[in-house]
Amino acid sequence: MLRPRLRRVSRSRLALLPALGLALFGACHGASEADGGGGSGAGTAGGGGAGAGAGAGGSGGADACPVGVTCVTEFPFTDERDTSIEGASVLDGYACALATDESGPEVLYRVTVPEAGFLSAAVYDDAGVDLDVHILAALDAAACLDRGDLDARADVEAGDYWIVADTYASAGVPQAGPFRIDIGFVVPSQGPCDLEVGEMARVGDGGTPLPMPATGPIVLEAHLVTADEPAPYPTTATEELLEHYALSQATTGLVLHREQVWAPLEGGSFYGAGIGDPAAFPVLHEGWYVNMYWTSAARPAKGTRMILREPGGTRAVVVAAGYETGPGNLAHIGGTPEESHFYLGTGHLDTLQLGIAVDQALPYGPRVCQ
Repeated sequence: MLRPRLRRVSRSRLALLPALGLALFGACHGASEADGGGGSGAGTAGGGGAGAGAGAGGSGGADACPVGVTCVTEFPFTDERDTSIEGASVLDGYACALATDESGPEVLYRVTVPEAGFLSAAVYDDAGVDLDVHILAALDAAACLDRGDLDARADVEAGDYWIVADTYASAGVPQAGPFRIDIGFVVPSQGPCDLEVGEMARVGDGGTPLPMPATGPIVLEAHLVTADEPAPYPTTATEELLEHYALSQATTGLVLHREQVWAPLEGGSFYGAGIGDPAAFPVLHEGWYVNMYWTSAARPAKGTRMILREPGGTRAVVVAAGYETGPGNLAHIGGTPEESHFYLGTGHLDTLQLGIAVDQALPYGPRVCQ
C-alpha cells in the first residue's frame, strides 16, 4: 500500500521547453470506470460527499472511453498504477509550470462531472518515486488549470476534464514507479451567508469580547479523533492517522493530500483529543470544524454552524463549532483543519471572516455565498 507523504516538500526544477502537442496512446493502460479496468491497478469509486456518483459523457455526450485512458464518472475515485511499466512520455511540460520537467511517463484520466463544482486530485508515492498531478480543461498541456507535487484543484463547469499523473524528471532522470491517485468532486451549496451580529468572550480577553463576525488570521489546525474511531486512541501524533485520512475523505467527499497530524496532548490523555468524548464528534463535523479561544460559558453548542469565508468574496465553508478551544493567541481569531483551507485556497494564518450562521440548517462544507 502506498503511504501518503506527511509533509509538503519543495524542489528546485529544471528549465525545459514545454511540449504542447499530444497523441493518444496506442496501448490501453486503463478501461472505463464502468468496466472496472485500470492497468496495473483497477480503479474504484467510493461513496460520500456532494456530487458522488455521475453519469458517463460530458458536454459532448456519452462518448466512448478513448484507448489508453481511464474514464472516471464516480467520486471519490482511487486508482493504483506504475509508470515504470506503463504510460507514455508525450506530455513533457504544462502551462501551469513551464519550468517543471515532466518528461517521464504519464497516465491519463478523463473525468466527467455532471454539474458545476470543485474538482480535485491527490497523488501518493514512495521514496524514490515522484509523480505530479495536473488538471486540464482539454487534452492539451496548454490548457492546464492547476497542478501540484501532491494535489491539484479547480472550480469546473459540467463536462469533461483531464487529470494527468506525470512523472517528474530529476536532472533529466524520470522518477518513475508505483503511485496511487485519488480524484474527488464536490458540489458546494449555494445561497445566503448571513451571519449573526454579537460578541464572543475569549479566554484572557480582559473583559473585552471580540465583535462578531470577525475578520483576521485563521490557524491551520490539526486533526481530532471522531465517533467512528473507537478506543484505544492514538498514543503518538501519527498513529492511526492514515485510517483517519481515508475516513475523512470517504465522509466529506473532499480529495486532497492530507498531511496534518493529530492535535497534541496539551493535557489530554491521547493525541487528537477535542472537548469531551470523541463518541460525540461526527466524522463530517471533524472534517469541517472550527475553533476559537472562547470561554466555556461562551462556547457554542457542539455542531453550531459557523461560516468561514473570503472577505468580500463568495467562497465559503460552513464549519462545525463547539468541539475544540483554541488557538491561544488572541491575535488569531480562530482555527480550522486543512480541508477548509484547501477548498478556500488559504493557508496557515491567512485572513478570513468568521461568524455564526443565521441559518442553522445549512449543510456543512463548501458553500458559494449569494
